[in-house]
This record gives sequence, structure tokens and C-alpha cells, in this order.
Amino acid sequence: MKRADLSAARPAEAAPAAQHVIVIGAGVVGVSTALALAEAGHRVEVYEAASEAAQGASFANAGLISPGHCFSWAEPGALGVFVKSLFGKADGLGVTRPMSPSLWRWGWQFWRHSSAAQWERDSRAALALSAYSRDVHFAAARGNGVAPALYGGAARGILYLYQQGQSPRAIEKDMLASAGEPVRQVDAAGLAQIEPLLQQAGQRFEQGVYCPNDGTGNAREYTAAALQRAQALGVHFHFNAPVQRLLVKGDRIAGVELQHSVGVVKADTVVMAAGLASASLLKPLGYDLPIYPVTGYSITFHHGEDFEPAVGAVSLADKIAWAGFGRGVVRFTGFADIGPRGSEALGEKRFAALESFARRIYPQLTHCRPQRWIGQRPMTPDGIPVLGASRHANLLLNCGHGAMGWTMAGGCAQIVCDLVAGRAPAIDCAPYRWNRFS
Repeated sequence: MKRADLSAARPAEAAPAAQHVIVIGAGVVGVSTALALAEAGHRVEVYEAASEAAQGASFANAGLISPGHCFSWAEPGALGVFVKSLFGKADGLGVTRPMSPSLWRWGWQFWRHSSAAQWERDSRAALALSAYSRDVHFAAARGNGVAPALYGGAARGILYLYQQGQSPRAIEKDMLASAGEPVRQVDAAGLAQIEPLLQQAGQRFEQGVYCPNDGTGNAREYTAAALQRAQALGVHFHFNAPVQRLLVKGDRIAGVELQHSVGVVKADTVVMAAGLASASLLKPLGYDLPIYPVTGYSITFHHGEDFEPAVGAVSLADKIAWAGFGRGVVRFTGFADIGPRGSEALGEKRFAALESFARRIYPQLTHCRPQRWIGQRPMTPDGIPVLGASRHANLLLNCGHGAMGWTMAGGCAQIVCDLVAGRAPAIDCAPYRWNRFS
């Protein structure tokens, strides 16, 4: 699917009536949605269980806005890797609770989506949404949106790196090209031209794919800046305010009941953007969403050295990504342990591998101690979110983004705005429908 032309104005239409909208969740997806709704003239309230915004998967994720690396994890052969991970035999991939019934249900759906044809359909859907979202994000930044300087943002591209004996898959390059994404395969010399710092690295890469339209930025800092902008537009954020349940009357959400408050909050529309918590909040209403945690790890160096990565990068073999957020800050992120947070020993193993890799890439970091973080990605089996209309007339879904929440936040927010206004979104939401796992 070709990228939407964001420079083309929408046809003239009557301004939609302003609504009172409740957004559940204040991660990067929820805050982006609240900001977009406020900019469209709606009265917005956000309810978040944590004490601050972006305390879940948005806190210290990779920071890559990466349509070039959005392909579904459920690919042919993935079942064998999944089985190996049960026994700790898959590099960079593990399972923390192998006997969990939820894991096996999720794994069954994962296997169902791992045929070649289904992988391609899911990956094309992920790419369409990722590219659209990237374009929405940076178009807003060029206008009156959140300035990249506020969150270490840059749109200089991302390198996807291959070691000796590896090469990019033709189907992925073709898929990017058919979606209108510029993509360039480069050799080792070309890598050094795009990212000169790789010349001094102890880790060698033979070739790579460069996606110049991809970008980077600190998702947590973006969320904080977007929150301030949303507040200036009148959005009310309620923290330490976990939602107990959604009340239903007929085919509509009649109100939102909070855990620590007497009474019910009512609104014209409710948007579910609560990450992992979305599945449990929606289950009593008949939505059986297979959103399962996939644990990831990051280390952030506030190094004070005189270097800054030119672009973001991903080592495909090592399953490690990295990016700089302005001079003095660089983050490495990696690995995927399917399930909730594992043992302390597993965490130490993951962090040791990350730190060793980081110091091979940037020897300047040898004596610098990083900040560690463990987070849980709210992952669907097919790797694409649950987005759009639901079986309830005034409930919109925007959850289950997995590792792509930062990449997809801007476009998903705009799609929610379109649906609230009664407009057809710029891209077809059918691949993201809530009942596709039935």
C-alpha cells in the first residue's frame, strides 16, 4: 500500500460536533491520542493507573520510529524458534512462564499467523500503519506539533545491519519498495559513510539496508512534551486513577467506573489505549484479545563524551537496536522474553550482553555506567495493534502495539480522531479489527 499523501488537503467538510472523550491510558499512544483529539476541538480526559505518564512500555524503549523494521514476528519457521526458546536454546529469545495457559493460547494464534501468506498480509498491514504514522508524526513536527528538540528526535534514517554470511531478504526490500519507502542496500564502505562511528567499532558488519525516512527519538520525553501541549489545550489528566470497569447499556459504554472513586464518569466516546491492561478491562465486555507481555531490556548511557550517532541502527543477528537522543545520550535495547518479567538471573544475563555489545560499538562507553530498564511490550500474535471500532457504538480501540507503539502512535491517534469525527481514515482499518482472532 502506498503512503498517504499528507500534503493534500482533505475535502472541505462541515466541522464535527465537539465531543467529550475519555482516553484510558497515558503511554505514548494514549497521550498522542488525547493531544490529537484536543487539537480537533474535543473535550478530553485521560485516566491512568500510574502516577505519571509513560511508565510502561513507553518509558525507555528503543526510540526507533521504524517502518523499515515493522515486519511481523510470526514468520515461517517461527514455531521452531518458539519451541527452542522454551528450552533456552534461542539466542535473544526466551519464555518466562512456559506453563501459562495464556502463553499457549497466544502461541497457538502466533503459529496460525506464521504461514508465508499470512506473514506477508500481516507485515503489509504493519508497514502501511507504520509508514502512515511516521509521516503523521514528522509532518506534525514540521507544523505546530511537538518540536523534535524536546525529545531528542531526528528523521535521518535507520540502518539495518547484517554480519558476515547474512543478507537482507528480498521480500522485505520488495515490500518496502512497493509501499513507496525509499530503501538502499549498502556494503561495509557505504555503512561507514552513513554512520562514520561504525569505523571505530569492535563489531563488524558486512552490509546493511538504509531506510532514510525512518527516525529516532525518546518516546518518554515526547510523551511528556505532548502531555504539556495537551494540557494547554484543556486536556485533564488523572493519575493514580485505575479504571475498575466499563459500564455497558445496550450497545454503548454508559460510563467508566474508577477503583478509588465513588461514582461513574460519563462521556460521549471512550478510547481504550491502556497497553497490557486493555485486555483485562475489555474481557468482561466480551472482547477476548490475545495481548500478551513480551519483555524487553534497555540500557541508557548519559555519557558526556563528544560523539553522537548519525542514525539509529539495528543489528539483526544480535537482536539489538540503538539510537542517540541528542549529544550525550545513547540507548541500546534488545531481546524478547515472552511473558512477564523473568528471574533476576535472566535480567543480569540480558543486561551483561547489552553492555558488552554497547561497548563494542562505542569504545568511548567503556567506563560509563548505564541506567537499566526492563519493560513489557503489549504484543498481539500477529504483531499489529487492535485499532478502530468495536462492537460498542461509542468505544474505540487503540491497543496491543507490541514493539511498535512509538512508531505507530501518531497515525493511530489520527485514525481515532477520524473515527470520532465520522470520517473514513486515510488507511483501511480492516486488518486491525478487534475480532480477527476469533
